Amino acid sequence: MSRRVSRLEQMFVWPVGGRGVQNRGTSPGWVHSRIGPGPRHGWGDRTKQAGQSDSPSADPIRVRRGTRCYPHTMVDTLEQAHRLIRIVADDPGLPRHVRRRARGLGQLAASEPRLVWERLGRLRESVIPGLPVEIPAVDYARCVPIPVFWRYHLRPARQAFFDTAEDYRRYLEASVDPAAAAMQDLIGGILIPAKNSWLIPATHIAGLDGVGIRSRLLIDDDPPYLVMMLPADRMGVTGVRVREPRGVDAIPGRLLRWSPGGVPDERIDQDIPADALGGLEWRP
Repeated sequence: MSRRVSRLEQMFVWPVGGRGVQNRGTSPGWVHSRIGPGPRHGWGDRTKQAGQSDSPSADPIRVRRGTRCYPHTMVDTLEQAHRLIRIVADDPGLPRHVRRRARGLGQLAASEPRLVWERLGRLRESVIPGLPVEIPAVDYARCVPIPVFWRYHLRPARQAFFDTAEDYRRYLEASVDPAAAAMQDLIGGILIPAKNSWLIPATHIAGLDGVGIRSRLLIDDDPPYLVMMLPADRMGVTGVRVREPRGVDAIPGRLLRWSPGGVPDERIDQDIPADALGGLEWRP
């Protein structure tokens, strides 16, 4: 006897042979990710977050011909929505009306989870232009796991040369100077999109190896890392401005462990051009 499929299950179908609506490893995790998709410093859109698997359930529920539904994906998505709503609503650095609007999305999450993501995105877009920015006063850095670097920061012709991020990691480790080799492969134009532009003062990771960096910045991906060094003078000349992150910044990468001041002196910016880069450092 067939089971009646709820409206909620119908909203989260996984096409046969394809990825799910909530495939966590697809956000630009270029920054390191906390939990869930996308790193922040790695900021990991999250490339594969916190043990999240891309594999579908072994016992999917048939919804209709050509589609499958995975209840664990629905629950996971709903929990993400509720946690991000709380992150925004509980951030004292956001205007009161913004926190109130976020809190009002709580009831909508249970019935229209897709709509909640859309509303959260719109809320973020409406808030960010009004947040105060400043000219960088210190040198900053961004720590990038190799899978994120390979996926988002390589010139297309170079990326096509390596079948996987693991292939690229082995290539770098075999190089005499991994940082110099990676620098030659770097893409031009916009190096770091605004939503992934999580930065920390370079002094905060001075002298740390990859293990130390992972511990300090809560990066999900293992070392080695490529550290993008962004000198204050180059950032200023190229128009880069920084600001203190707010709860709305956790929305694109679904940074479920973000909290104000969680990473001391952390900053985020608008788009960062390749001309702002002072160099790369290899941290195994």
